[in-house]
Amino acid sequence: MSKSEYLKLKNIPIIIVFIIWCVAIYITFQAAPEGFWDKLISTYRDIRVKDGILVVLSPILALVLTGLITPANKARLVFWKWKYPLPGHRAFSKLALHDSRINLNVLERKLTTVPTDPMDQNRVWFAIYKNFKELPTVKEAHRSFLLARDLTSISFIFAFLGFLGLLLFGHRPTWALLYFALMIGHYLVLAITARNFGNRFVSNVLCEYTTNKSPQ
Repeated sequence: MSKSEYLKLKNIPIIIVFIIWCVAIYITFQAAPEGFWDKLISTYRDIRVKDGILVVLSPILALVLTGLITPANKARLVFWKWKYPLPGHRAFSKLALHDSRINLNVLERKLTTVPTDPMDQNRVWFAIYKNFKELPTVKEAHRSFLLARDLTSISFIFAFLGFLGLLLFGHRPTWALLYFALMIGHYLVLAITARNFGNRFVSNVLCEYTTNKSPQ
């Protein structure tokens, strides 16, 4: 099992709770709009505590929803860049320059040549990451990024599929659009959060690299 797969498994319980929350929102919108907030909290509580089929299947549902979108497309949903979406693609040209913890002189001395091409930046950064991936600052930043990235993609899936589902069940377009706006709000907040965690993850690796006394 790879390191990222292990960290994803550790995130599964939180992802399950978030999926239940998204399902509760959708079920509430399928019902009448009256007493929306009370109905939402009640639905979420019922789904969370019931020994129903959703609870039993929720680990499988979590794996499906987190695997439905490829890692590259998840990065696009987070960073809003079609080409070179990974934060490692900007590790040296942007992120290192804006992090005061990173000694640029040490970085240049260790690397000899600092890469500028996005693909080269990600390749060199990843090679550095492999030497520091077990450190707590790197491991926790990586886990937080993977979690926020997966929640972002799940919000995106629920926004569009739930919107279509409400229309197919005959709800008014305005009601379906309200649901869509709410879930897109989830998506935007989580995308910004995941972006910050992703950038921090890349910067933490470079910070450890520049403060480590070994020449690697």
